[in-house]
Amino acid sequence: MFDKFSDQARHVVVLASDAARTHHHNHLGTEHLLTGIHAAGGPTAATLTNWGITSPHLDSALDEIPAYPNTDTECAGPPFTPTLTKTLVQSLREASLLGHHTIRTEHLLLALLADTTCTGTRILTHLTALSPHQMRDHLRHQLTEHPQPHE
Repeated sequence: MFDKFSDQARHVVVLASDAARTHHHNHLGTEHLLTGIHAAGGPTAATLTNWGITSPHLDSALDEIPAYPNTDTECAGPPFTPTLTKTLVQSLREASLLGHHTIRTEHLLLALLADTTCTGTRILTHLTALSPHQMRDHLRHQLTEHPQPHE
């Protein structure tokens, strides 16, 4: 699936893994994906910033999650949670529904927001006055206003 990801979307996953390690988490979840999206910069990060999301807010939210170090020394990084795996698969659907062939950071955020119970979405709704539905509508509008370059 990662072959469908843009370079920036792949970089988001690397940054998410870094965030999990930094916070001593033994998993890679949607909360880390959200942090990776913000840290990667670009239009999606700018949208999060416009919604009032900052790095200190996200770091604080990650600090509230209990730290359980990954004890598997053979593992290259923390394993994906089932929810994150579902979100990554959903990002492919989000891109496909919009007629896009490449998964970008906007599709990752759309997929994250599709699950209102996941930790990443709960963090967003705690930090903003917007509902997940409003955020998804804003992102979809942004994607139709600024379509993907030819892939």
